Amino acid sequence: MLKSIWAVSERGAVGMQSQALGLAEALFQGGGFEAPKTIEVAFRWPYTWAPMRPAFASLKALTADTAANISEPWPDVLVTCGRKSALLALAIKKASGGRTVCIHVQDPKSDPRYWDLLVVPEHDRVRGPNVLTSRGALHRVTRQKLSHSAEALAPQYAHIPKPRLAVLIGGNNRYYTLDEAWMQEFVGQLRRLSEETGPHGTGVGILATISRRTGEAETNILRGGLASLQAVLWDGQGPNPYFGFLGLADAVLVTCDSVSMISEACATGKPVYVARLPGNSKRFDAFFESLRKRGLIRWFDGRLVLWENDRLDDMDHMANQVRAALGWDKALDAQV
Repeated sequence: MLKSIWAVSERGAVGMQSQALGLAEALFQGGGFEAPKTIEVAFRWPYTWAPMRPAFASLKALTADTAANISEPWPDVLVTCGRKSALLALAIKKASGGRTVCIHVQDPKSDPRYWDLLVVPEHDRVRGPNVLTSRGALHRVTRQKLSHSAEALAPQYAHIPKPRLAVLIGGNNRYYTLDEAWMQEFVGQLRRLSEETGPHGTGVGILATISRRTGEAETNILRGGLASLQAVLWDGQGPNPYFGFLGLADAVLVTCDSVSMISEACATGKPVYVARLPGNSKRFDAFFESLRKRGLIRWFDGRLVLWENDRLDDMDHMANQVRAALGWDKALDAQV
């Protein structure tokens, strides 16, 4: 029976790590596996640009510090997310003599047949007999995790009034720009929300976080703008309260640059607002429109209206689909 499982992502890519580990944890919680081992990988140049084919996949391409964490015994199952980790999956597949089951999250931009299974969001175009599609990005948000995290942080943030708005700030990518001018305008909207009198006799309480992609200048603008408000900002220092903020919030506001963060916000079952950034992406637009049509998100225009929202959560469903596609569900049934 399958036991060991690794979750592998590119070094520093938090969103990719969340997706790989999210699926690995969902499989682990369903039974049959040990707790997942988490690994971040980096490759030596020029292997970072090697074609995504088994012939070019080699464990020798790893940086020395990465290679120190990757050795036999090879895992029964490898869950990867991101281009570099996809190349590692092909290398481990060869090193294990084909024994390791390789599941890749997102489109590897290569022939799907190189992997045992691909799990891609429905707004990606790749399809095939071994390709499963999810409505959004995979993640680690669960009801239990939100509840426990909120309970742990509740005393610390009891002074933040309700309704509470979790504000998730991303940063620049190849599609969108989060600059100082945008942040100045955005902070003005947050200030008006916080200073307006709400149904509880106070303005909106703000629980804000930044990401690794948020620029220093933009972070300083946000920090200064929230300093005098009924707000708290996690700026990357100390333990990350991300899950706790999502659990404590009555609504979530997230920038449009991250499919992962939006998917995680929608998994809370709370009202989700998306803040537009300068830029455009057809893939992102398709994702936004699919969520908007389902009533899961609304575009942020400076106002906060709470509504009863559905919960977008593919994790249990996708884990069951993976088990069925690979025949693991039958093996688990046989053990019962």
